[in-house]
This record gives sequence, structure tokens and C-alpha cells, in this order.
Amino acid sequence: WSGFMPSRILLTANNLRIFDLLTGWRSLEEVSCELKSDSRATEILLDALTALGLLRKRGDRYKNSLVSQRFLVSSSPMYQGNIIRHADTLWKSWSGLDDILKTGRPSRTSQWNLEAFILGMHDIAKLRAKEVLALLPLNGVKKVLDLGGGPGTYAIEMAKAGLDVTLFDRLEVLEIARGIIRKASVEHKIKLLSGDFMHDNFGQGYDMIFLSQVLHAYSEEENMTLLYKIKDSLTEKGRVVIQEFYLNQNRTSPLKGALFSVNMLVNTPAGRTYTAEEIKKWLRCCGFRGVRTRRLEDTVLVIGRV
Repeated sequence: WSGFMPSRILLTANNLRIFDLLTGWRSLEEVSCELKSDSRATEILLDALTALGLLRKRGDRYKNSLVSQRFLVSSSPMYQGNIIRHADTLWKSWSGLDDILKTGRPSRTSQWNLEAFILGMHDIAKLRAKEVLALLPLNGVKKVLDLGGGPGTYAIEMAKAGLDVTLFDRLEVLEIARGIIRKASVEHKIKLLSGDFMHDNFGQGYDMIFLSQVLHAYSEEENMTLLYKIKDSLTEKGRVVIQEFYLNQNRTSPLKGALFSVNMLVNTPAGRTYTAEEIKKWLRCCGFRGVRTRRLEDTVLVIGRV
């Protein structure tokens, strides 16, 4: 029952950018002054962060642990603070779970922070992008669509591999992705195309369409409609690659997949985590052949060809 406590401590510390302050030894007084915070409250929080292994303490001075220095300092290449910021929004959404169980509909009371969400998706994807790219069936592939690709993390890796890449997402999302792509120095290799993929045309003649962490936000009917559109947008020998969180056939493990289904319950009208078998069935119903899966640590790739 107390599992929420470490999470809330981390969310608050991340919101206050405490880890950016503690790249070197700082006294309690210095931290309180910088944060303009109550000294007693700050000390209690810093001590708890130390107990969690996120800080080190020497006398009244504190410093980041190695794991915090690598993942929680905003200047680090492996920074995960954006997805933690997004988790703070989810904290508020999840707090309505009691009422959601009665209605089956999200009751989001918190304002969705789009920037934190998209940058958070980049935080997660950059940890596995190279591993995913190594598993993609790229033989004979030249023209790729990263559909609903958000921050463009995978599009960047595909562009670096020499592919002709189009990133499709909503205009406001692409404005955030543009900065990430520019920072990666591949802006001249990626075409940005804006729209709503459920209703708008996203082009034709793609050798591969990559759909990562999209289907879980929609109903089965919506996903089938999207997969038919994808099939019509592929070349004669084109293929689709879907990445989703892995969930076994009875939907009870692994824990991350089951919990993410609850996350979709509290944040979407009809989404949930789908099993690989469900996705494979949809692909076959849409006319895809040679449907197969490739398992990663906590996600699965489902691949089908026209």
C-alpha cells in the first residue's frame, strides 16, 4: 500500500529540478535558498532521496548518486526527467480511478502537458531505438513512414541509416519534434507531414510503415480501420512494423503491460494494452501475410507484409 511514497518523492524532486542543483556537493542551506523552500521540509525530502539511493549525504551536504547523475540531470544524454514530468500528470489522472471504474470513461481533471509527454516519449525511445532498429526488416526498404511517430526518435535512427523517412503526426507534436530532429542534425533527411492519421491521408508508396506505441490508445474497431489504411499506403511488397508493450494471452503478465492497460483506461475513451495475438489477428484480417513477432525486453514487434 505504501508503494506510492517513493514515486511521489521522485516526482516532486524532479519537478523542483533538485538533481540539477546537486551535480556537486551542496549544503542544505544552499539548496533551500536556491529552491526558496522551507529548510525543515527540504531536509526531510533530501534525506528520503538519499534513503532511496538517489542522493549521497556527507554531514549536511548532498550530492547526486551515479544513477541520478546519469538519468535525472537535464544536461545528461540519458536524461529521463521529461517522462517523469509526464508521470506527474498521470498521477492526477490515476487519482480518478475509483470513479472511472463506475463509468468506464476517463475523468481527467489535470491539464495534459503535451511538451512533457512528447519529450518523455523521446526519453523512453532513445534508450531502445538502436535495439529496435536492428530488428527491423529493412532489406529492400528505401521509403519509410513513421506514423504517429511523436518526437521522431525512431525516424532519426532510420534517417541515420540512410532511409528516406517521413514523420507523420499532429502539427503541434511536429513543432516539438522539429527541435529534437534539428539537434540530431538530420532535419534535411526527414520529411514532416501533419494531420490526424485516423481521418487524413498520410501518403502512398511506402516500403515500410512503422507504428510504435499507437494502437493502445484506440479501440479494436479504430485500429482495424487504421491498419486497412496502412495496407493501402504500402508498396506491393511493403511491410508494417508495430511496436507495443508486451502482454501475455490472458493479459495478466508481465506487470508493466497490465499496469499500462490501466493507464489507458484512465486516459483514453477506449484504449488498453493489446496482446501480440490480437494484433496478429487484426493484421491477418486486413490481408497481411507472413505475420510474425519479435520480442524485446518489455515490448514486442509485430511484423506483417502485403
